[in-house]
Amino acid sequence: MATNETAPSELEKRNIRRLSGEESNRISRECLRTALMQLLGEQDFQKISVTELTQRAGVSRATFYRNYSDKEALLREIGESAALELHAFLRATRTPEDVYRSALNLFRKIRENERITRNMVSFRISLSAVLTLPPLTQQEESPADPMTHYWHLAVEGAVMNIVRDWMVNGMRQTPEEMAGVCASLASEVRGRLAGAD
Repeated sequence: MATNETAPSELEKRNIRRLSGEESNRISRECLRTALMQLLGEQDFQKISVTELTQRAGVSRATFYRNYSDKEALLREIGESAALELHAFLRATRTPEDVYRSALNLFRKIRENERITRNMVSFRISLSAVLTLPPLTQQEESPADPMTHYWHLAVEGAVMNIVRDWMVNGMRQTPEEMAGVCASLASEVRGRLAGAD
């Protein structure tokens, strides 16, 4: 007895669905970012070819060029992602103690990825991405308390400049020292603003 129903495909039997074009592109971009980060840990950016990058990522050259105009565009995207992480760190700080803990994690992460960071700094990618993002105070609702608002502005600007300077100048100080600098500065700014009331 024949039925009008078609037999389920192998994917349907295994309850696997096909990815949409958007999902597939997102996964490909993720693989390409990971591959570039790995390669940056092994060699200088200039020496990395698109072929080497796509082989490491397990994607085709066509997939690469469907998502990026060149490898510099991919590096810029990674830099912008790093800048957003820095902004997330700054957004999470409410007290000088928060600044120390968050800054310590941030400086440790930068130090752990030193070769990658140096490659990005040499192209000024992550720094320009940080500097082109709008200030946090424009990205979210400002606090009702003017002191907190201005403290966030001061800490945001100071930390971004400290991170940039530390990276450009060879990361000579330890992450603990740098976190201490950021926390001291945050505490000093908070005290001065409180004294201004």
